[in-house]
Amino acid sequence: MDDKALTAPARVFRSPNRILVRFFRKSRDQWKQKHQALQEEMKRLTNQVADVRRSRERWRQKAEAAEGAVKRLETALAAENAARQEAEKKGRTDRSGDAESTRQPYPG
Repeated sequence: MDDKALTAPARVFRSPNRILVRFFRKSRDQWKQKHQALQEEMKRLTNQVADVRRSRERWRQKAEAAEGAVKRLETALAAENAARQEAEKKGRTDRSGDAESTRQPYPG
């Protein structure tokens, strides 16, 4: 086969080279500017995603800690209620904390 058939034909431009150079340089600069802006946007969004993930993780840990505290308090409350009911069943209620038994007569 012929070597000329395998190579792409050279592009022939009708415009003068000085005009072409200016056009290609301007096109290249615009492409670079667009690419740089997209990279800055990508970096900004990547950082934002990382910040959101960290924030979400902190809130998840706080929520888990709060759930643990609620469970501990519910368990303590249930134990206290069970002890109070047991004491009431045996007839040994503590009346010292009752508001009427701690009232002082008015000194008037």
